[in-house]
Amino acid sequence: MNIQLSKRMKQIADMITPGRVTADIGCDHGLVSIYLLKNNIAPRVIAMDIAEGPLESAKNNIRQLLPAELNNRIELRLSNGFEAVSPGETEAAVIAGMGGQLIISIIKAGLHNSAIAPGYELILSPQSDVPMVRRFLRENDFSISDEEMLSEDGKYYNIIKTVFLGNNREAAGTSDDANNTETEGMQSSGETEVYDRYGQILLYKKSPVLREYLEKELEKKEKLFCSLSKKTTEGSIKRLTSLRTEIELAASALNFFS
Repeated sequence: MNIQLSKRMKQIADMITPGRVTADIGCDHGLVSIYLLKNNIAPRVIAMDIAEGPLESAKNNIRQLLPAELNNRIELRLSNGFEAVSPGETEAAVIAGMGGQLIISIIKAGLHNSAIAPGYELILSPQSDVPMVRRFLRENDFSISDEEMLSEDGKYYNIIKTVFLGNNREAAGTSDDANNTETEGMQSSGETEVYDRYGQILLYKKSPVLREYLEKELEKKEKLFCSLSKKTTEGSIKRLTSLRTEIELAASALNFFS
């Protein structure tokens, strides 16, 4: 039986570097884990969730969708993030379908218990607070090596591929990565804010989905700015100040497409 993955989930799975033992954190139905094995992307997968219900759903899907000869290459674990992962046990992780702040807390815990070591790869798809996630990665010795943005069912999704450098500057596989320390040192604070907010790699790729998103956001913010300009309440004045900054950042990002 074929696996029916959404466009977003397939993109997430396809961004894993082949050959890495992978942790599927918050595995839910387990379909990404099954896809990774059936398509020979991961040699082994540990599918984890914080609740028994999703693990039971994943178990049923494994029974129906995964060939019997691959059953010994997947393991289900009840785990809060990286809690049940030992140091060196996995080489990559998928963390998707949850808010950015929760993703950050999961990564912090993985660093704390050494489940995440230099060279470790993460595929992240935050449902919210994407700029906060990018900022956290930049400030905590991660290198964003790739990023995709797609639209599905009327929503926009970011998928970030990042590698933890730690003390190993070769771990990212490139010495001139767009997000490394040397490049960052040459950026102005305004450029860094644009990159954190919209994704440096997406901007340099001239992602058509990002362009569509920016054009819609800019139009929406400019209309709101015009509407609020007619009001004189303290709240409106404060919002106008922040809106002006947001409009400037979106316009700066759109300049990459000109």
